[in-house]
Amino acid sequence: MFVLNLGTSFIALAFVQSKALCTLTLITTLSITLQLIRWPNEQQRQDIAQAVQGTSGFPGVIGYLDGTHIRLSAPIGGDRDYYNRKGFPSMQLQVVVDPNMTIISAYTGWPGCTHDARVLRNSQLFHKAEAGELFSPNQHIFADSAYPLRNWLITPIRNVGNLTPQQRRFNTKCSGQRQTVERAIGHLKGRFRRLREVPFHSAEEVCKFIIAGCICHNVCVMCEDDVDNYIETDGPLHPNNYQNIYQHGYDGVARKLRLVNAV
Repeated sequence: MFVLNLGTSFIALAFVQSKALCTLTLITTLSITLQLIRWPNEQQRQDIAQAVQGTSGFPGVIGYLDGTHIRLSAPIGGDRDYYNRKGFPSMQLQVVVDPNMTIISAYTGWPGCTHDARVLRNSQLFHKAEAGELFSPNQHIFADSAYPLRNWLITPIRNVGNLTPQQRRFNTKCSGQRQTVERAIGHLKGRFRRLREVPFHSAEEVCKFIIAGCICHNVCVMCEDDVDNYIETDGPLHPNNYQNIYQHGYDGVARKLRLVNAV
């Protein structure tokens, strides 16, 4: 398996669209990639958290995490692990975006059968967050119920029919916040349509191609280049509909309870 994360040297590829095709043009190297996909510094995180709290009431939120499947034209090397639960070959892409839909973390390379939470636990994001390198005190990101609660990762409350009004309000507001990352993924696939079925047969080339799409997405967001008109959704074939398979962290449970009481 070839997994590409920020910090791995590579050459990125850009998308050039025409009416009927998407071609590839060599554009950049790791140094430019790190300028366009980068984690916010302490001051930037504080600014993001204040802005989100001002609009949503949630304190400490600096981003939104989700995974998506990038469809492949064929499983790499014929490996059945690339087939996801919907039956088509894919590679996992995990992203974190800020409230402006800018991708601030991108991680790809795991085959389509892999659970979202396993992708996360093997990512640089997880290890650095657990080590306290990415978040200031009381900062966190939102994700869906596929992921385990951590003190830096907050998910909705599981609804088995017994939620209080306050818990339902938390889930509704949390879901509204997470639409930011869903919209970002919708723009990524809607604008750079070759990501709807990548034709390469090398894991390394597929990873480069996916990260290139993330770079180009950020360029469009930064330039405010007609982003809303390209947003599409995965629809009913979206394979990411998991429940978490890992134990929740005690600190994450305690933090979510405080957030429930805060909204």
